[in-house]
Parts: sequence; C-alpha cells; structure tokens
Amino acid sequence: MEIKKADLQGSLEESLVRHRVAGASVAVFHESELITAAAGVINVNTGVEFTTDTLTLLGSITKVFTTTLVMQLVDEGIVDLDERVVRYLPDLRLKSREALEQITVKMLLNHTAGINGDMLPDHGHDEETIEKGIARFAQFGQLFCPGADFSYSNGGMVIAGYLAQRLRGKSWYRLIRERIFEPLEMEHSATLPEEALLHRASVGHYLEPESKKVVRTSVVFFPLSFSPCGTSLMTSAPDLIAFARAHMGNGMGVNGARILSERSAKAMQRTTVNITGRGYTYIDMGLGWMVSGDGLLHHLGGNPGVRSALYAYPAHGFAAAILTNAAHSFGLMNELMEPWLKEFGAQKPVGMVDIHFPSQPEKIDPNKYVGVYEDVSSRFSVSPTADGLALSRQAKVAHSETAPTEPTQPMRLIPMGDDKFFLESDANDDGSTPDLFRIFAFRNPDARGHMRHLGNLLRLHSRVL
Repeated sequence: MEIKKADLQGSLEESLVRHRVAGASVAVFHESELITAAAGVINVNTGVEFTTDTLTLLGSITKVFTTTLVMQLVDEGIVDLDERVVRYLPDLRLKSREALEQITVKMLLNHTAGINGDMLPDHGHDEETIEKGIARFAQFGQLFCPGADFSYSNGGMVIAGYLAQRLRGKSWYRLIRERIFEPLEMEHSATLPEEALLHRASVGHYLEPESKKVVRTSVVFFPLSFSPCGTSLMTSAPDLIAFARAHMGNGMGVNGARILSERSAKAMQRTTVNITGRGYTYIDMGLGWMVSGDGLLHHLGGNPGVRSALYAYPAHGFAAAILTNAAHSFGLMNELMEPWLKEFGAQKPVGMVDIHFPSQPEKIDPNKYVGVYEDVSSRFSVSPTADGLALSRQAKVAHSETAPTEPTQPMRLIPMGDDKFFLESDANDDGSTPDLFRIFAFRNPDARGHMRHLGNLLRLHSRVL
C-alpha cells in the first residue's frame, strides 16, 4: 500500500466538503513513513486555518493513555491487575459497598466493573477537580454484578486515573505530561485548557438541525473531573501517532524512550473479554484498547462537537489518526479509513456494518421488551405499536447542543432476530450516524422473560419500569 501526501490531502479536502465538516487533521504511518494532511478551519467563527500541528480533543482515546499510566504501576510492582481496587483506594465509595469490594483494577480497564457512571452534570469550574468528582461517585449504582457482563464506563476509567494519581502523589494531568508526553517528545499536546492556549487549538461544531449550517458549539469541554476518561486531553494527529507507535513498538517510542514494559504493552493488546456479537458491541476489549480478532487496535473519541479515531495495526506496521472538529464526521473518518483497512484485509471501520434482516417478518412478544431503560446519563423508552415496537431516547445530562434533553419522537424498531432491533430513523440524527449505532440489543431476561437490559453503543441500560 502506497500513501502519497498529495493524494491524502486531496481526499481529505474533498471529504471535508462532502460531509460539511469544519476542519480535520490526519496522520498515517506505514512502512517507516509518516504522511500528514490538514484542511478546513479550527473555528468557523474565526476562520483560522486547521494545520497538522493543531490540537484537537481526543475524547475517549484518552482511555488508552490512562490505562498506560496504570500499566506503568503494574510494571513497577505497585499495582496488581487482579487485586481489588479498595486495597489501593480505601476511601473510595460507590452506592453498593458489596459491589465495590469485588471490583478489580482490571475490571476498570476493560469495562466489566458494572458501574453505572457514564457522565455527570458539570458542577462549575471550582468543583470540577478529579478529587471532588470522585467523591460524587458515591451515588453511582451498578448495572450488573462486577465481572458478570460488559458495559462501557467512563466512571470506571476515571477511577483508574484517580488510582494512578493517588498512588503517585501527583495529578493525573501532570502524570500524563511527565510519563507520556515528555518521554515521547509529544510537543503539540496538552492536558488542560490553559495549556491548549499555548498552541493552535480546535473547537467543536455541529449541524444546525433546520438550516444544516455548520455551527460552533457553545461548550468546548465535558466536565474536567472526568478528564481520565477523555474530557480534556488534546494532541495533534502526528503526536497521537507517536503514542500509537510506542504501543506498536511494545512500549518503546521511536526515540528510544520506553513508557511500558514489553509485557504490559502486549497485555493491553490482548483480548481480555470477548464481546463481539452481543448486538450492542462491535469489538473485543483488551486493556484500554479495543481489539479486533486479527490484531487491529483502535479507539474512537468524542467531545462536544468533536470526533476522533485512532487505529494501530502492529502486524502491518500501520497506524492512522483522524482528528475532526465536527459531531457529524463519522462519514469522513470512515471514508478515509475504509480503503486502508481493506488493503490489509481487515474489518470495516468502526460503525460500518452490513445490516441483515430475517427473510420472513419475525413475530415478537412486545411484553418482553416494553419498558424504560436507563443509566446515569441516558433514558430509553420502548413502547408497543400496532405492528411492533418503537423507541424514544433522551439525554439526562445536557453538556452541549448535540445532546438535547427533550425526548425524541418514538421511532420504529425493526426486528433483526436474537432480541436485536434496528432503529428505523431518529429525529435528532444529522445523517451521519453509522448503522451499527442504530442497533439495539435486549439482554438478560428475568424469570418472567422480561429483558433486564437494553444495549446500545457499547453500553447497557437497566430496566427501571
């Protein structure tokens, strides 16, 4: 596979226009060569050009950084992955003391702890420290017993970052700088908003529903108390590739700096929980990394009006980072990634999947599914219709214009078999939502056959009504 800078630049510029994305930066590493491109603007209100050294929020890609900090503690014999978290954080409180006593460090890193803690409201700048945020976790209940299932948990990863902070005696922000950014010479990266001001930094955008105009978000960051899961970390695309290459190099950066032992780097890349095929999931989990069966590592990220993607393919010496400043940029990211992955015979990019329906309409028992399902951040109402089921969704926490708190109009759920359904349309959809994200899977029936969980976007939501 040959990637030419001119071709990459042209493809990015064309895709940017086609998908109405404000700006983006791409870095691709293959066969010992790094190719970069950038296009568009960092802010439609200022018109400042998007460059390859522009900082963009990483969102949940940050979880790979936080896991790296924890694995450094493992390397030094300070932490045991199979040890209970309360051994290291005796003052930590969750709603269920019994569950807390069972949660191990590994469960935080592969999202099997069952903590109902996706995202809390912003409590104001003076209250948004990691330490104060952790104190509010006492209100978090459980979606399931620790280790019994899988549900992507921002809260669990925040606890992992807090663990590193407490055991090192330094802030998570400082640890990221000192133990990852500086050794790998990531000079266009920041952990805090005030650091980002020292660089050219991008902000988020969304499509205004009625006019379809690209509009800058009024909010840049999710609550900073959740930084270890992905609310403040910013890098350029080339810097993100430097981080990926350190993991592809079994813990050693291209400059010779080692940030992880070979054992820990490989442990992060090894499947720890097999979750492919559950309907609401599309990957397996390593530690921090999401893992495909053929060794492809990846993680997506999102913040208000921002989408990001990181792919690393150690077996092929390939890595790609795509950073965008638009909530509706999945189409752009997947359009760029698909031909590269296809070249390696790999799976399609995250979110691209062939949707299959039964050849004959499936008869369903609505009583199994009808109800209200929620976690700390979202609520889904499943109601019966004349010919099946409909679903309405609602954000319980409003962090930006892209997460309205008004419930959507109920939309038809089309049966796919095996308790999976496809959401026909969505009143809040901007046209870029990958089909995979519209699949809803009901799981874990009770003694009466009523489903206890609704799964979507890697997350389980508990039936409450």
